[in-house]
Amino acid sequence: MTGKRFTRYYQDPGFRSAVDEQFARADAATSPGSWITYAIHDPNRIDHIAGEPDGLIIYVGQSKNFRTRIRKRMKAAGTAMSRPRDRIGGACYDIMSQGAPPCFSVRERTHSAVDSLISETNTAKQLLRAGYPLLNQWAEQKFAGLDIDRFTVPFDWLWPMTAADAIGSEIDLILRDRETGEEMVADLSTFPPDTRLREIKALLKDKGLAARLHVR
Repeated sequence: MTGKRFTRYYQDPGFRSAVDEQFARADAATSPGSWITYAIHDPNRIDHIAGEPDGLIIYVGQSKNFRTRIRKRMKAAGTAMSRPRDRIGGACYDIMSQGAPPCFSVRERTHSAVDSLISETNTAKQLLRAGYPLLNQWAEQKFAGLDIDRFTVPFDWLWPMTAADAIGSEIDLILRDRETGEEMVADLSTFPPDTRLREIKALLKDKGLAARLHVR
């Protein structure tokens, strides 16, 4: 038989209770206008580094909607059988297969998209320096190295931002007329808030305008 009523979540009361506990913690931590940097813990592995009660930290992420992100992470973990085990989806599936679900903890709160990216990256670097076996895949988050700031965030992380998040992060879209060379700052408030900067860039390219980002 198939269907959600026959998944482990519905068949195993103990497992369901453990998952619901993580959902409740995420719900309590989520607040409007607050970005959260979070860690994923493997509860089956004792944290021999700092004694984290939720288990060994294996991943760092960030989200504007922590409540929704945790539910997506749990759902992805339940269907990750074919994923590589060195990626967080496959690793979370392995954790579930051993019994308890992965655990999540809040590491830091920020109030803009760019600050959240910085927080995620620097938290990952700090944990790597401490010896945690993180599964983060972005190059800047796979190696300890120096912390980053708003002026050293890779621009390819910024182009997926929405117009609203760019405004909140004090990031400007600078336009240049390809014929005259004249530059101007785009008024991002004139675009729908959820429009991605890369989409705006593509739209303006068709109008003969080149676009670049400027972090204030």
